[in-house]
Amino acid sequence: MASAAQQAQAPLAIPATGGVCDLSKRSYFHASVLASLAFTFINRPVDCMLFELEVSLTAGTLSWPANVRWVGGLAPQNLQTGKIHIFQFRRPQSTGADQWLGSYLPNY
Repeated sequence: MASAAQQAQAPLAIPATGGVCDLSKRSYFHASVLASLAFTFINRPVDCMLFELEVSLTAGTLSWPANVRWVGGLAPQNLQTGKIHIFQFRRPQSTGADQWLGSYLPNY
């Protein structure tokens, strides 16, 4: 049986039909995507500054909340199917704005 620390670090599966990252529950999520999916981030605790999302992409495209800013201003494009993609979202401390800075490691 896994220890409490190991359970706390285990990915929280996201139903492929929902795409909801409930930040009050975990800071690491996994989604198996079988068709196009729009992600949403909900219930952010005040102290939540960073979370990660691992996506196993079988088919479709991914879309993101409007308050995510990506390097170069463009959301990830041309992600390969049959691969795992890892996304990290960080809240900037320098602004009071409700936004996330997104980065990603594609095509594993």
